[in-house]
Amino acid sequence: MQIANIESIQEGLKESHKQVIHSIKKISEEQAHLIPAPGEWTVAQLLAHIAEIQQFWTSKAILMINEDCPKITRNAVENDIREQTVINKADETVTELLAQCQRIHEETVASLQTIRSSDLQRTGFRGEDHPVKVIEVLQSLIIHINEHIQQIGTSIRLIHCG
Repeated sequence: MQIANIESIQEGLKESHKQVIHSIKKISEEQAHLIPAPGEWTVAQLLAHIAEIQQFWTSKAILMINEDCPKITRNAVENDIREQTVINKADETVTELLAQCQRIHEETVASLQTIRSSDLQRTGFRGEDHPVKVIEVLQSLIIHINEHIQQIGTSIRLIHCG
């Protein structure tokens, strides 16, 4: 799928969301909270992170539209919030985490309706000297979600084999 406009971004996010739901169909509540390998996140933590990154990166894309050349790299406070979100959501049920993913997914897709095609070329900065466009941030979001979907699959295989 060529991801070059808002509609294709929305479709990419919808497809990713379907894959998130599909990826956890065969995991029990207990398994979702098991650490698959040392240093790895649980499936529950990955679900919390998937919800968090949609909210975070969509807000950064909107910021890039509303401000000239903002810095969008996570700062220390935002990193702490990310970490705490993952830690604090670790004990929630899969049903609760999926409901959160669904709500944030719907909010994300709806908020993208406010972005005009011309906004996709607006620039922000990741790091000191790395310009990035709104379209690139949104494309990266889809890639990031899909990487975590693969990670969920790997975690489930490790849990079932472990």
